[in-house]
Amino acid sequence: MARAEIEQRILGYLDTHDAEAVGLLRRLVRIRSLARQEGTVDQPGTVVHLLRGEIGQGERTEVVAQSIGPTSQNLIEVLPGAGERCFIIEAHTDTVPEGQPERWFGGDPFSAAEGTVTYLGDRRIRLEVGGQTHEATIRERMARVWETKRRWRTAPIIYGRGAFDNKAAVASTVMAMRALAAVLPAAEARLGGTLVAAYTADEEETEVGVHALVAGPDSWLGQRGWLDGPRDAQGFLTNISGVALDGSYGYTPVVGHRGSVLLVLNVQGRAAHASTPYLGISAVEQMSRLLVALADGQEELVQRLLPGLDTELLGPPTLAIGTTIAGGGVRAVHRDSGATMVERGGTNAVPDWCEATIDLRFPPGRDYPRDLATLPERIRAEVERFLRERVPVEGWSFTLAAAGSSPPCALGRTPAEAARHPLVALAQRAGERVLGYVPDIETAPGGTDATVMIHRGHIPTLVELGAAGGLSHDAHEYVERDQITAGAKILALMALDVLGVVQ
Repeated sequence: MARAEIEQRILGYLDTHDAEAVGLLRRLVRIRSLARQEGTVDQPGTVVHLLRGEIGQGERTEVVAQSIGPTSQNLIEVLPGAGERCFIIEAHTDTVPEGQPERWFGGDPFSAAEGTVTYLGDRRIRLEVGGQTHEATIRERMARVWETKRRWRTAPIIYGRGAFDNKAAVASTVMAMRALAAVLPAAEARLGGTLVAAYTADEEETEVGVHALVAGPDSWLGQRGWLDGPRDAQGFLTNISGVALDGSYGYTPVVGHRGSVLLVLNVQGRAAHASTPYLGISAVEQMSRLLVALADGQEELVQRLLPGLDTELLGPPTLAIGTTIAGGGVRAVHRDSGATMVERGGTNAVPDWCEATIDLRFPPGRDYPRDLATLPERIRAEVERFLRERVPVEGWSFTLAAAGSSPPCALGRTPAEAARHPLVALAQRAGERVLGYVPDIETAPGGTDATVMIHRGHIPTLVELGAAGGLSHDAHEYVERDQITAGAKILALMALDVLGVVQ
């Protein structure tokens, strides 16, 4: 059977099973699946247990459950082929917490209800679900799809935590694998290499799932020998490639994202009775001076960092100041039914400690990738120098430490170079065929599992690809309903393009 006919049969299969795809997504959304609580195949009511019953269809398909912890597993679905190449479709199964339930329509973050999204212009959208409405601002790159690619302004949606990030991608991957497993044997054909669908755990916190999949000789890919193949001049493996599915917009291929370093700012003051505050030095007060100095001087600090950074593709660094903060006698903080309750003691004392975090995102260094190990410390040191110049310290002290970092990653150093990468061309080709337009090329503001695939696995990886939706870490998360089958089609076509077909 000709390749073109095989492709048409796959697309037809997915059209026929569209309701099945959406039904799967809705069942996935209804299950709460925080990081390291995705479940195992032996734990009914969990996402992993549900997925195990949905994947592995087709007599040639293998399924492996890879343990991450007592309540967490990766599921790896393998469709073997005839050649040495391997293509990985990676989709994480965990979500961030739902936040305050009362902020969601009907007080239910996991309703998986159907509704609509309408683009209002000027980056504004309106959601309508069950007679309730909500308006929000979306990212510029998301608005660009509405404004430059589409002729319509309203689309049906599925609503709930995880719908966009990342269960739409999971459902599309399941359906793409199901279509390939059904159509290829009937056409007496096989893929020209091995296709791996990896449903991974814990992307939102520690990325332990993708590490277990791709990082080093003890990983699943390492044990299978996929990390031992030939490499190109940049050190990337040449027989294996992949895509990290996550919340891009409308299957826009994302070619890079910035790295991050979490800075911990600790202030030590001098305690005193609150009735005689002049005898002490408030660590909370001094912390406020440091955070205000960062906020007011952020532009200057960025300019000081720029000479060591390459901003052409991913842009300049940014700082989220005070992402967490605690001090004095604070023991714990609880949220319940919309109220925030703080357990505290020592309210009659001048606090002698305070700690805050700063999330700093940065593009590659000028000496990338040779400076990957040293760049976070150079950034930390420059931030500390800036603070010491701006805020006089007398009778109190502060430290600034890096509590962890994740490197930037990209498929090129410039937009033109990234656009020439074969994976980008394949994603655009498949996107045009399915969506009716050529998707733009974008970069992402946050990180994805591609960081690990690129830097630890040395696997050329499309940094992000995913359905259209929004509000992924906020209340009212949604995904466009029609993107589930569209995504499955794009993934199936990309797999055929990367691996080829043999008969």
